[in-house]
Amino acid sequence: MRFGTTRSQVYDAQKTAQAHWQAVQDDWNDAARRDHDEQVWTPLDAAVGEALRAIDQLSVLFAQIRTECEYPGKM
Repeated sequence: MRFGTTRSQVYDAQKTAQAHWQAVQDDWNDAARRDHDEQVWTPLDAAVGEALRAIDQLSVLFAQIRTECEYPGKM
């Protein structure tokens, strides 16, 4: 299983969303925006960051598993 493409898509989507959110903040600066930032955006952005770290860890583990299965006894 290869994770590079999926990780790249998630990362790109996160960066695009962050850019849009930053642009919105220039024109929308009231209590509703601050509440949305606190209750929706910040937790979502953190969860995506955690998902990206998990994908990175899984990628390393699956590469190790692949190596051990393809070349048994070499580890």
